[in-house]
Amino acid sequence: MLLSRLLLCLFLLVFAAACEPTKQARSVETSGFLGTLYPLMHKGAEGEALLLYRNPKVETVPRGTYKKMWLDRAEIWAEPTSDPARLAQSQNVANLLYALTYQSLARDYEMVEQPGPGTIHIQAAITRADPAYVVLRAVSTVPAPMNALAVASALKNLGTGKPLFVGDASIEVKVSDSMTQEILGASADRRVGNKRLDADSFDSWDDVHKALIYWSEKIRYRFCQERHAKGMQDQPCEPPKE
Repeated sequence: MLLSRLLLCLFLLVFAAACEPTKQARSVETSGFLGTLYPLMHKGAEGEALLLYRNPKVETVPRGTYKKMWLDRAEIWAEPTSDPARLAQSQNVANLLYALTYQSLARDYEMVEQPGPGTIHIQAAITRADPAYVVLRAVSTVPAPMNALAVASALKNLGTGKPLFVGDASIEVKVSDSMTQEILGASADRRVGNKRLDADSFDSWDDVHKALIYWSEKIRYRFCQERHAKGMQDQPCEPPKE
């Protein structure tokens, strides 16, 4: 009886926090995409990417200097595979990241396809994109004390920050001045699915897609913060939902 109560408390603790479809993971593996920038990066604070680099010179750039964005097509830097289906899926994820980010930034900037004055160059890579196991996730989401999959998933979530059977995605991004090619900033981040039962949760790639949506909105939010960092309140910045 006592064990059942303890398990029930465990489930209430875990599932009460799983309101959003994805959440930030506790760690991210680097891929090599950012090259020599890794030694310059540090752990991000709450609400930031897991790994960050910010060029100190950014503080000296007058606000409003950059009015255009040059966004490269997203690259794939995940583990090599010879599976045609997985290759196609990875390319779909990269294409979606590009499309979502383009649409998000186009709300505030003129989008261009070449370097020029007042233009920021953004390069991004998908470094991990793993689908969810939808049937097992659905079964393990039912918070029954005698549900072995649910117990295992809850314990793994508490121990590692990632429940069993959910999707998993990582990206790396670098931002530079398009004319000088000087790196202004870089980041690496990872998001994993939450335990949930809704219509979207039965799409094995939904966790990955939701993570891409979050990142595309987050980058727009960060640039908005940069534009308004010195007390400019004419256009409040809206952070994406966690």
